[in-house]
Amino acid sequence: MKRLTVLTMVFLFALASMSFAGGWDKAKGTDKVTVKGTLLCTGCNLKKMSGANSQCNLYAHHAIGFKAEDGVIWNIIENEKGHDIVRAHKLLEKNVPATITGWIYPVANAIEIDSIQVEGVSMADIQKAAWEEDQLLAKRLMSRKIGEAPQMGHEH
Repeated sequence: MKRLTVLTMVFLFALASMSFAGGWDKAKGTDKVTVKGTLLCTGCNLKKMSGANSQCNLYAHHAIGFKAEDGVIWNIIENEKGHDIVRAHKLLEKNVPATITGWIYPVANAIEIDSIQVEGVSMADIQKAAWEEDQLLAKRLMSRKIGEAPQMGHEH
């Protein structure tokens, strides 16, 4: 009887804690969160902080990540809502303040954007910058030869 009571209490406690967890999203399996931080080039930031051998000019094309206020750097998942943010590096790579509402995946240090507010930059400007970078990248990759690194042509 004691065992049943203990199991019932544990079940009720777990159920109550989920109902107060801030909106369990059954489709995602994690809570939707809102985090503040800055947008930055993940590779360049890791190179400056820890000496990573990132080669953003050749491979990552200065892909934008998100550094939360607690110092954790999150890679932004590239999908319909994340692609333009990741690609608009000319506007966003210099520690631009932002607030992201979405889902975090700690096992991969990734964040999926549901909505984003970028301080001082409109979404139309972000979309245009990302489109321009996509066009430039496509043109450069078309001239790449098998076995050679892409020639990206922009530096910091």
